[in-house]
Amino acid sequence: MIITDEAKKILEEAFVSNDCDCLKATLQKSCCGTSLVFYLGKLEDGDEPVSINGISVLMEDDVRKRAESVTITVENGELAIHDDASSGCC
Repeated sequence: MIITDEAKKILEEAFVSNDCDCLKATLQKSCCGTSLVFYLGKLEDGDEPVSINGISVLMEDDVRKRAESVTITVENGELAIHDDASSGCC
């Protein structure tokens, strides 16, 4: 996963305004297999996040493998997720 510098700034602002400290990533089943879902969260004791461009990202190993093709960037002032592995079948 790549988090651009622009996206990092927006995420850090979102952390402050939502009293969060990490980005959590999970997999959700869809008509095309699995899709990545991201949400803001708070780290708990025992969590072992991955640091991506200074952003703490909490995800399981299977999610980490799926997220390898993802870039979180900014388009028109908003976060955008580009997934090179997405088939776009849905």
